[in-house]
Amino acid sequence: MKKILILSILLLCPAALFADEIFLKGAGSFSGRITQETDAMVMINTGDGEIGVPRDRIARVVKGRSALDEYEDRAKKLKPDNVQGWKELGRWAAHAGISTQSRQAYEHVVRVSPNDMEARQALGFVFQDQKWMTEEESYRSRGYVRYQGEWMTQNEVQMHEAHQANEQAIRDAEQRAVDAEVAQVKAEQEAEAERERAEEAEDEARRWSNSLYWGGWGYGTTSWPTNYNVVRY
Repeated sequence: MKKILILSILLLCPAALFADEIFLKGAGSFSGRITQETDAMVMINTGDGEIGVPRDRIARVVKGRSALDEYEDRAKKLKPDNVQGWKELGRWAAHAGISTQSRQAYEHVVRVSPNDMEARQALGFVFQDQKWMTEEESYRSRGYVRYQGEWMTQNEVQMHEAHQANEQAIRDAEQRAVDAEVAQVKAEQEAEAERERAEEAEDEARRWSNSLYWGGWGYGTTSWPTNYNVVRY
């Protein structure tokens, strides 16, 4: 029973068990098909594009059969007009994690059978006004516009912009209040500093007014208190 279960898993998940694996030093790995190897770099196609991995970051490389190999083998066996076969291949590729190849298979289905619902939906089309159209075409035909990464009606855009403008006005008012408070504190600090400078100047003037400066003969200068009794003749 276990052998049958393992075999079933192998058939359903070839990408996970047989892909080329590049194991990185430390942690992490890349799974896909190695397309090129040099002394400096290993290129691996993961299904959504190629990735270059520097050799000095690689711990080891394990070669195996990738989902891309399986996809190409299955595609070669399908006739161009085999719509069901190509749809099954598209589903298998999506399950295997190679979305680019899944899209390619469904695009082939649409070329053969333009109104195939599964393929159209897998490619992101919607059926509207009796025809298939892209999601963008569908939204635009209904009056929606793309705004900040989302589809909105013109009314929703106006409401959103009005809300943003209101929030900005509140932020601006708050900032003006903060600026005014900072300016007031700064003015008070400057006034206090000016008052202290005035008091210091007044104290200095008072000290000098309480003394007399005498310049005379001999060495140095002499300062006499103003309340000294000078004898006049």
